[in-house]
Amino acid sequence: MTAQLPTPTTTTRNRGIIAGAAAVIAGGALVGGLMFGLGGTGTTPSSAADNVPAPAPDTHSIVIHDDTNHSVTPAPTPKPQPQPSSAVSTLQEELGQLNYYNGSIDGVMGPQTTAAITYLQRDAGLPQTGVMNTATNAALMNDLAHGNNQMAG
Repeated sequence: MTAQLPTPTTTTRNRGIIAGAAAVIAGGALVGGLMFGLGGTGTTPSSAADNVPAPAPDTHSIVIHDDTNHSVTPAPTPKPQPQPSSAVSTLQEELGQLNYYNGSIDGVMGPQTTAAITYLQRDAGLPQTGVMNTATNAALMNDLAHGNNQMAG
């Protein structure tokens, strides 16, 4: 029994089939990548300044398998709540002793606490910023030690 060697025609035909199959697979991968968003935009940035990411859109479009576009609006990010502070609680208590503050002692620098600081600054002849600073703290300590005209009312 003699072994048959492949003929040049058979080898060429097999290579053609393999090359064709490879081309079909590569083309399918390219089309699949484009369909699922894996392809690029086709542009190359011309400089580093052009390579700045775009801001996030207010809405997002999603392509569902049936090629229908649906707009989705992301849920709003909750505003972070201020954390209570023992220093602010002490300040609220002290301002309350002088009748500048009558809100709850919650340790949060809210609008009532800011307003109380502003009233203290007004009565002490200081700039009314609503922010505790060295001069405002000195006026507060002085009023706590010696009283103020707010306690009479």
